[in-house]
Amino acid sequence: MAELSNRGMFVKQSIMTLKQLAEKLGKSPLAVMNKQKSFGLPVIKEYSTGYAVLLGKLINLSACAVPKKDITALLSRERKLLELLKVDSLTNSPLWFEDLCVDKFGPTRLLLSGYDMGHVVNRSAVQTGLDFAERDSELFNGKEMGVDVLRALQNCMESQEKVLSRLRQEIPGLATALKWSRKITA
Repeated sequence: MAELSNRGMFVKQSIMTLKQLAEKLGKSPLAVMNKQKSFGLPVIKEYSTGYAVLLGKLINLSACAVPKKDITALLSRERKLLELLKVDSLTNSPLWFEDLCVDKFGPTRLLLSGYDMGHVVNRSAVQTGLDFAERDSELFNGKEMGVDVLRALQNCMESQEKVLSRLRQEIPGLATALKWSRKITA
């Protein structure tokens, strides 16, 4: 099955069942279903690689003691930013966000989706000209209704910085716990 990947390219994505998804994530199917529910992710019969990547990132952030409210805020804000950039128009899938997630990181990529913005992601610049599909016109334009891509980017970066800051704080504690667990299980 061809699925949308990042930057408008189509790649072959493997499809997996809940059991296969759970195995890939190293969790039980029940634990996976609990995380899906916890983060408001859709529960479906077949999961894409992108869905597995996103859920894996959410599980890892939770394991690193990042508060759920911060993860949920970042998830919501990242999705909203990509909607405003009309990335959702690249495919007709209702799971467009989950399907486009990739396990890549870097200064040009968003944290959860791994979406490549095409430039270093910061609070003050959005790549223009990204209208991928025609939309019905609204009675009011987005700015009049309070929707502004730059504001959405700033909100997204605020959430991402908060999550990354928390991860940095947790590194020493996680390293100590890992060292301890290796000692007692050897």
